[in-house]
Parts: sequence; structure tokens; C-alpha cells
Amino acid sequence: MELNEWVKIQTLYDSEKQALIVSNIVATTEARLANQERGPQYEVETRVEQTDEKWQVYWRKIFIGNKTGCGGGCGSCSDNTPPPKKSMAKVLPFKRPSV
Repeated sequence: MELNEWVKIQTLYDSEKQALIVSNIVATTEARLANQERGPQYEVETRVEQTDEKWQVYWRKIFIGNKTGCGGGCGSCSDNTPPPKKSMAKVLPFKRPSV
């Protein structure tokens, strides 16, 4: 798939509401898959069009830039904040029911 190229979802939907729900799911999923913690960042656009009496969903990725920043662990920056306190968890024993 080329950037800025609209991709058509093959499924046709009976109502605009169903198509909008699917377009939101596609936008969220594709954005999470495409974006990296550090690296290229994409925005996913969707559109819903009526064809005959059904609704069709289209989507595309738009490059919005690169995300840079510290991933931590190298020790080159002076981070003087103390590590967060860990709370102790309580283990609950599992009791098998008597038969």
C-alpha cells in the first residue's frame, strides 16, 4: 500500500451507523499498528460513502513526522527523580472446593 492511497474495505454495510463504527475501529487499529514508539508517525483518515443502498468504508495513512526522544537506560541524562515506590501485593490463597 502506498501512502495517501485510499484502501477500500470489501465489506458493504447496511447502515451508515455500522460503517462509522467500523471506520473508527479501522482508524484506531491501523494507527496503533503503523506508529512506533520512536520513529515514523501516521494519522489514519477514514471516509464512509454510500454505494447503491449500502455503505462502503475507505481509509488511508498520512505521514505526520518522526517521533524522537529518549528511550531511557543510557544514563546520559541527569534524572534525579527517585524511582517510584512499589506497593507490596497480597497473595490470596486459592481453596479447592471439597467434593
